[in-house]
Amino acid sequence: MKWCYKISATVLTICCLLVTGCNSKEPEVASSVPVEATELGQTITVINPDSTSNNAVRTQPVSNGEKYQIQTRLTDFQLLSDTTGLAWGTTSGELRLYLTKDNGETWTNISPATAVQFPSNPEYGKEIFFKDSMNGWIVRNSIGASEAMILRTRDGGGTWKLSSLRDSDEVAAMYFNDIEHGWILTVDNKAIDNQGKTLYLSEDGGATWSSIMSNQALPTTKKVDQVLPKSANFVSMIFTDQKNGYISTMKSGLPALYVTEDGGMDWKENTSFFNPAKYQTCKQFTVGETTPFVNDRSTGWIPIGCSRDDGTKFNGYFTEDAGQSWQLVPFKLSWQTDLNEYSEPTFLNSKEGWTIQGDVVYRTIDQGNNWTPLPESPRLKKTLQDYPEVVKLRFISSNVGWLLVAKTDQKRSLLLQTQNGGVSWRVL
Repeated sequence: MKWCYKISATVLTICCLLVTGCNSKEPEVASSVPVEATELGQTITVINPDSTSNNAVRTQPVSNGEKYQIQTRLTDFQLLSDTTGLAWGTTSGELRLYLTKDNGETWTNISPATAVQFPSNPEYGKEIFFKDSMNGWIVRNSIGASEAMILRTRDGGGTWKLSSLRDSDEVAAMYFNDIEHGWILTVDNKAIDNQGKTLYLSEDGGATWSSIMSNQALPTTKKVDQVLPKSANFVSMIFTDQKNGYISTMKSGLPALYVTEDGGMDWKENTSFFNPAKYQTCKQFTVGETTPFVNDRSTGWIPIGCSRDDGTKFNGYFTEDAGQSWQLVPFKLSWQTDLNEYSEPTFLNSKEGWTIQGDVVYRTIDQGNNWTPLPESPRLKKTLQDYPEVVKLRFISSNVGWLLVAKTDQKRSLLLQTQNGGVSWRVL
């Protein structure tokens, strides 16, 4: 049975006014802004920062608004094109969401109203997902007895509309295949290997949501093998079109992949995906995000980490037939034992990928069979000395990539960009 949840037009109108991130009042101007970016974290130039905090200094006005220098801590990002991307973090429970369309030279604050509080830092693919620079969604998980809040924009964050999800469980993943069709998976996280899961579908851009799959009441009249099992602990979810989707999990300590061919109502395990017999020396496994390649949605990859006493090393599983079969590619990389032991490589397509080991960027053009160290980047080397944790590395093209690094105390971060394939880097 499907359950559809709506909010009345009147309530939506009120909520839209509440969460619209527009405010005609100019923020107070602070007396000064620290200039030591290395010590104080990210400093970005924001245009029209209507709902930003007051640690901003106005610079020279520009034609389309005022410029402000904002000192902030970023916790995640999403690349949209060579020049366009999003970055965000939270300050005192308030989401700070910024959009750049000029390689980070300037940023626009597109945050929802500060009245919408976030108990933790939102993650891409979980609480934040943008299809392009205009269409995006934000989930604020339920707090106490409140419902999960879903905000959506069609104008690049100029206005935000609100809907809700009557589920007190935690939102674990959100994915939109286009601007109308999206999925949200919630989990109860009450016990390891006993995880209740419910999948919701929206066909109107996130305005309403219907439950299409749940394992909460197993066993039921629905066959147990047609839903996601409680014994599989969720990791990631993607849909390549309106019918075909993939969910990666950890089941009894081993990576497991579940697929759907009917839009998420029925799921089955791809039993040929992972063979533990190929990993005789591994004591523990980790599985990364399932990532479809942008230029060919029938191709994609999943990173698998193998840990033993002397460290962790990642290998890759690649598909070229929309997940029907997967090929294991053992990566010729060193075992890692440092702070970034579980930092996985990133791939742009089925051949080209990057990873960072120590302070060196490695690149492959043959699906990870061979990795070439790129020339040393003095900027990257110095930055990693001060910000040793690699939070996230992603490339949107063969030339352009972003790297988010952080201090070990989690209080400072820096976002860097490369425009030559990882050879040199600059702070955005």
